[in-house]
Amino acid sequence: MTIAISQNAHQRALLAIFASEARVAVLRVFMLDPLRAYYQRQIEAATGLAIRAVQRELERLTAIALLYRREEGNRTYYQVDIQYSFFPELRGIILKMSDPADRIRGLLALEESVCLAFLNEGEGRVLIVTTGGKRPSLAEPGAFALDVMSSEEFTRVLSADARSLEIFLVQGVDLLGRREDVIWRRIEAAGYAVKKGKGVP
Repeated sequence: MTIAISQNAHQRALLAIFASEARVAVLRVFMLDPLRAYYQRQIEAATGLAIRAVQRELERLTAIALLYRREEGNRTYYQVDIQYSFFPELRGIILKMSDPADRIRGLLALEESVCLAFLNEGEGRVLIVTTGGKRPSLAEPGAFALDVMSSEEFTRVLSADARSLEIFLVQGVDLLGRREDVIWRRIEAAGYAVKKGKGVP
């Protein structure tokens, strides 16, 4: 009886996950950067879905325990449960089916030392800003050349002569959307309004 119930629960979970394009779009946000929590408007902006569609998909994914939610002030945040029974496989599918920009974004999102990442797709280059200048241990950098700077070096160059960074700050996009990092205030104070990459909350 227990095995039948367990298989039934897994079957319902699979149907809930793959039953709609909207759900896949919402899942993609969580799978590409699974350590972050998002509120509904961030997911709406990243997916282009109507808020009601976002709410519906969040409810369904929460109901099967793939996402969990928490209240913080007047906002409700959602985050993927990385302990979910087939999280690694689900994330692997999303990464495999993603374009090179999303794939590098997904790989960088799990690197603890990475603060920010900027993509200049035309040049085929990604600038990665890290704590301590530690180079990310990416198994497959993919289609892009990687430039790595410590947050201290990035801040120094930004203050002294930011022209060398304009290939990323003017012509590139923010790959991770981690705008809460203190470095963003310095980027904005220097007069740069870096666009977020497609699908970045």
